[in-house]
Amino acid sequence: MTQTPLTLVGDGIENPLNARTMLHAAAMFNSPCRFRDRCNLAAAWTETVSGHSPLPLVFRDELVNHYSPIVAFDNLDGAESVYGFRLGSGTAPAVVLGNERRGLADDIERIAHHRVQIPMVSRKLNCLNVAAAAAVALYYLSRGGGGKLASRSQPNKRRPELLLMGATDHVELGSTVRSAGAFGWGRTFIDDRRGVWFGRDRRTVAEGRAAARQRRNPIRIVPMPQGRKYAFSEACVVTLGSGGGVPLHQADLARGASQVVVVPDHTAIDIDREDWNRIAREVRLVRLSVPGKDFSYHYRLIATIVLAEVARQVGRQARPDRGRAVRHGPLYDHSLKLLSDDQGETVFMEDLDSY
Repeated sequence: MTQTPLTLVGDGIENPLNARTMLHAAAMFNSPCRFRDRCNLAAAWTETVSGHSPLPLVFRDELVNHYSPIVAFDNLDGAESVYGFRLGSGTAPAVVLGNERRGLADDIERIAHHRVQIPMVSRKLNCLNVAAAAAVALYYLSRGGGGKLASRSQPNKRRPELLLMGATDHVELGSTVRSAGAFGWGRTFIDDRRGVWFGRDRRTVAEGRAAARQRRNPIRIVPMPQGRKYAFSEACVVTLGSGGGVPLHQADLARGASQVVVVPDHTAIDIDREDWNRIAREVRLVRLSVPGKDFSYHYRLIATIVLAEVARQVGRQARPDRGRAVRHGPLYDHSLKLLSDDQGETVFMEDLDSY
């Protein structure tokens, strides 16, 4: 664990709502948060985010003179994986994330002591929402990096299914689906009991999908309604804070498609009252703990940290296959009661790119 709290810095952030969520991500880890304003963020903040304090700013010279080490957190050439990265000692460590579309400015790259990235699986969607990426950065850097990225001959055989449960906001859910696609999931189940994803008005659907026209890298969204029973061998249900269960980094979350990782919206789902046995024969609680006690809850932040840890355990290809790719069918559909495909929908990565 680092002795001095990491300072989170947003470099050239454009969207004031992303800036607000980055402040909330920092609060989860008791971290200060500052912004280097290169895109008139302060003016947009004043106009858009009412009832908040002035935007906390920092300038490049301040970063150079008062912060060390500085971590440039982006998909940069030669960047190290966040998994297993050790920050080392420093008087005032800072992690800097860049503009939502263009990344970090060149002058920030030049002053950085380290370059660190989150390994992505998707070839078309190679980054997360900036606030979700900030939460992942703070989670791993503040605890010394955690374990290293696993290396496996067939990592996708270790990928569990994913159930996103009870989200109360369509944009938070959409950003989480984006994270799932970026980390390599080709399908996710959604328990949409709050009615934020399926069957909504056109405006909400358009906002939720951030719709674009291109058709590449689809992720299948399958509804999982209440009342139905399913045949997973194991369900790993994520709790938050002081909730029970095995700590996230100690849980085995790479048992393949007979396992499902359930990420409930903790503002809407009562963990103790839910009938988890309708989903799986065995149920385990998995605890995500963050040091902050007073922070605004965002489903995308909690879920993306969980997805990052599952992706670390699932791992990367040890030896990329050479030659013709082999197409494998579903690993568990024969024993899992799925809804028919025409009741689900396919969402494309470009539809999620602007979250």
